[in-house]
Amino acid sequence: MKIVYLCSDLGIPIGGRKGASAHVSGLVRAFRILGHDVTVIASKVEKDIGVPLRLLRVPEIVEAVKSRGDLRVARALGHLWNNVAVEEALRDVLAEGPADLLYERYSPFGVAGSILAPRLGVPHVLEVNAPLAWEGKEYRKQALDEAAIFIERAALDSASLVLAVSRELEAALVSTGVDPSKVSVMPNGVDVDLFRPEGPSRRDGFEGKLVMGFVGSLKRWHGIDVLATAFRRLASDARLHLLVVGNGPAGKEVNELARDLPGRVTWVDAVPHESVPEYLRAMDLAVAPYPALEKFYFSPLKILEYMAAGRAIIAARMGQISELLRHEETGILIEPGSPDALVAAIERLAADEDLRLSLGRAASLEARRAHPWTERAGRIIELARGLPS
Repeated sequence: MKIVYLCSDLGIPIGGRKGASAHVSGLVRAFRILGHDVTVIASKVEKDIGVPLRLLRVPEIVEAVKSRGDLRVARALGHLWNNVAVEEALRDVLAEGPADLLYERYSPFGVAGSILAPRLGVPHVLEVNAPLAWEGKEYRKQALDEAAIFIERAALDSASLVLAVSRELEAALVSTGVDPSKVSVMPNGVDVDLFRPEGPSRRDGFEGKLVMGFVGSLKRWHGIDVLATAFRRLASDARLHLLVVGNGPAGKEVNELARDLPGRVTWVDAVPHESVPEYLRAMDLAVAPYPALEKFYFSPLKILEYMAAGRAIIAARMGQISELLRHEETGILIEPGSPDALVAAIERLAADEDLRLSLGRAASLEARRAHPWTERAGRIIELARGLPS
């Protein structure tokens, strides 16, 4: 099958360090492993991922307008105008040869793929990772929020198939009026070869320590405040060391923690995705202490990577996490947003090496059995083969 993979989001560079970039690379690689031809169309590229790439010719006005007036409005207009570049690129790529599938990662204000694909006779799968219009209004003070809602609905209605990354997101999309018959759930996957338990490790310097760790963007919805509070309460145990890999606004809390507990915290900036396993292998246990969010529609890549790497995992019992992890078999599930629950779970695992090792082994086996990117790619292809042109 010839697949055109569209990622027009101005904030997701191909081959970048973001989780979203890793998602794109992982799925593209899986399609290729299964024998499919893939051409990527994207707004930005940070690193070559070994496939033909068409870089969008973003209109000059997108950059020019950022220097004038309200930056929020400029960003929204930039996303809107980017649809022109998407249409141009799609027409050019498809003029070079027909495609069997347009696979698109949905982006803010992105509608060109959904509208153009049926006109060109190409089945269109739209992957939705979040309700972007709602997020933009709720978290990012996004301008033109009514236009964002209208365009998002148009894109969803026009797509041949919509893939939601979680059951919770599927329900949210259907509740807005999206036809439930065209929505399927497709969770994130993991590169089980890259995130194998054995391999190079950044363990040097942690001899005699029990390392607990977190990998990911340091955003408030990842529970960094919960992690910091719990580690302060555990400070009397000199064996414990905290390793944090990632950056973001909540980094100030990690910095304060390192300042208050000198020698007990190691904070590493975001690293290339291929380097993440080396840091995971340095951890005795890995945490995902999400707060009690009103809406948890995510498919957490970090949980899958923790699993594949064979770490003992402590994670909030919410959303898809409760489907990925079985309590006391492949991880420890705790109450969301509770430092007390996190402290208790850490103390339990710190005292029981056998439990840590058994949880890690079971999680790694589960990741390899049920969650490789190739499994996700194979299911997507099966669904796509049944779509009308």
